[in-house]
Amino acid sequence: MTTVLTADAVRRSMINCSKGDAKRMTVVDAVVGTDLDEVEFVGWHDPRMPQRAYLVTVHEGAVTGVLLRPATGGAGVRRTAMCALCRTTHTDGDVTLYTAPKADAAGRDGNSVGTYVCDDLACPVTTRLEKRPSASVLPDLSLPVDERVAGLRVRVDGFLAAVRGRADAA
Repeated sequence: MTTVLTADAVRRSMINCSKGDAKRMTVVDAVVGTDLDEVEFVGWHDPRMPQRAYLVTVHEGAVTGVLLRPATGGAGVRRTAMCALCRTTHTDGDVTLYTAPKADAAGRDGNSVGTYVCDDLACPVTTRLEKRPSASVLPDLSLPVDERVAGLRVRVDGFLAAVRGRADAA
């Protein structure tokens, strides 16, 4: 089975925003045509709404998307931080706290889930690196790529379970 994304499929996949919000989202060209059987997820920032980002993946057998909001404030603070999804350490502050409204009634009530993620949402690419691209991006090269990819998949599923309000959320 091939899971190639279309703009309509991305919009239908959104579990934590209104249909109107999904309709207004910008699905960038780089996302359309992505085969989710080849990557753990695709993520991007909305070029028209800078306080919105999106993550789309296959979760529990279905294409599932979530709206993310990057934390504001702290501009100019450069710190070392680790992405909770790909477990890459960035020494130049390129990790952002993203919050996702919970799905359904919990989200409408204002409840959300947050996690630290690579600011560029390129975890699937970073996870597959065979060597460090720079002194400021430090993927855990002590594990083989297939183990890093499997770990990323587990952590993305855990995050989506938390957005859905599931008790099995990691």
